[in-house]
Amino acid sequence: MASLRNVAAPYWAEFIGTLLLTLIGLGATAQSLTSSHKTDALSSSAAWGTAVTLGIWVSEHVSGGHINPAITIARFLFSNFSLRQVVGYIAAQTLGAFTGALLVWLNFASSLGELKHKDGVHPASRAFITANDTWPGLVNEITATFVFVIAVFAISDQTSNAKNIAPLALGLAFTGASLAVSSPLALALNPARDFGPRVFAALTYGLDVFADHSFYFWVPIAGPIIGAILGAFVYEWLVKRDAEYHHSLEDGN
Repeated sequence: MASLRNVAAPYWAEFIGTLLLTLIGLGATAQSLTSSHKTDALSSSAAWGTAVTLGIWVSEHVSGGHINPAITIARFLFSNFSLRQVVGYIAAQTLGAFTGALLVWLNFASSLGELKHKDGVHPASRAFITANDTWPGLVNEITATFVFVIAVFAISDQTSNAKNIAPLALGLAFTGASLAVSSPLALALNPARDFGPRVFAALTYGLDVFADHSFYFWVPIAGPIIGAILGAFVYEWLVKRDAEYHHSLEDGN
């Protein structure tokens, strides 16, 4: 039993970490959507940055604190992360995001239910999904995730002075990346953050959430994965390798 629990621990950590991420982030979004005081880009980005910090803090020491399929894929490609764990991590992250959306809905169901639905996607679904025009949205997702993942690899590097405060530093990095290219409610940087809640929104408000904005749902999946791979490549093959070369010269090797 203890062995089974140890094997399952990283997946539970990813589940709980991503749950907290989406609970806080989507909760802030739902609060803005149902309030007379709408959230600006700074407040939205800060809320999601705080969510990233807490999610990583809870899970980092057990699972590495990925809480994001794009990070998991980048770690597999550039950090020798085990292939057999990739599917389990992504499943745990997506289920955690779905569960976080459920908890947000349980807290805001009454207020969300008061939003008037005319045509198209139910307005309450905006608490759970991202939306943008396809190509600008894809560029935003790739760019912001690229910046964020460079920070992830740099901060978590064994030689980094920021490693001991990684969750806080990564929360700030997420806030900065989001602020740089995002409009409120329009950026994911994390496939699980959008897909899990989108499935929940589809079950609750209808399948139109997948057709919304010309079937935009694939953008917050593909964009962060592309951005993460590019960011990891730049850090591992350009920044880190160049730094190691110069350190070797300084050491006289």
